[in-house]
Amino acid sequence: MSNRKPWFSRPATPAAADDDIAEIIDYLTPDLQITLAGLHDAPPAVATAVVQLLPFGSRAALGELGLAVTCGPESDATRRSVALTPLACRVMAELAARAVADQSGVDEWTRQAQLAAARRAEHS
Repeated sequence: MSNRKPWFSRPATPAAADDDIAEIIDYLTPDLQITLAGLHDAPPAVATAVVQLLPFGSRAALGELGLAVTCGPESDATRRSVALTPLACRVMAELAARAVADQSGVDEWTRQAQLAAARRAEHS
């Protein structure tokens, strides 16, 4: 059974309270949570570049939650860049704190990364 919440129960966009941040985190997919936790304390240009490279659905979810905004002319959707909001920084900090508090979760991420690397090596 999936932990994800359906789209119609998505948290409100202008969230700022700690309870709202927890609700936003619950709405994010586990992969997106891991990605955002890893971006905590990254230089802003690096964090922005990583978010820019996420699949469209992930970027759209971040936009709907108020974690990212698109910049640039609307006439050229293919060249619009993404900027992270202050709320995104708070969410990343909370996710990073949760990762540090839950070492078993970090171990699981490492195990999954090693399995993926081994699979990739087998197919090479």
